Amino acid sequence: MLCEKCKTNMIHVCENSVQGWSCPVCGWGTLTTYIDKIHQDMTEYSICTKSITNIDKDKIKVISKIAGVNYIVAKQMLEKEGICILKAKAVDIKKAICELENVNIPFEVIPEFNYC
Repeated sequence: MLCEKCKTNMIHVCENSVQGWSCPVCGWGTLTTYIDKIHQDMTEYSICTKSITNIDKDKIKVISKIAGVNYIVAKQMLEKEGICILKAKAVDIKKAICELENVNIPFEVIPEFNYC
């Protein structure tokens, strides 16, 4: 796309909730609203834990935070396989996935989650 003012090739911009075209020379541009697909997804996802071999305090803290339970209950949840720790929309599931991966907790998301 060429700039209407100086006829330079414009660059595509997509940041946060805005997308459009911007001229790198004169700064002229056109913008519109952009809503990421993850924010439009109304599916309710579930995160379930898989078998965990070594349970430590970091894993207990993460499960406690995600599931909204105390440390004793979080430890009990980690000791069992297939426990659902969170049911939520895609944005919250993505945040929880990052936390689980940071402490190496194996998990499964149902249905299939395509935003990682």
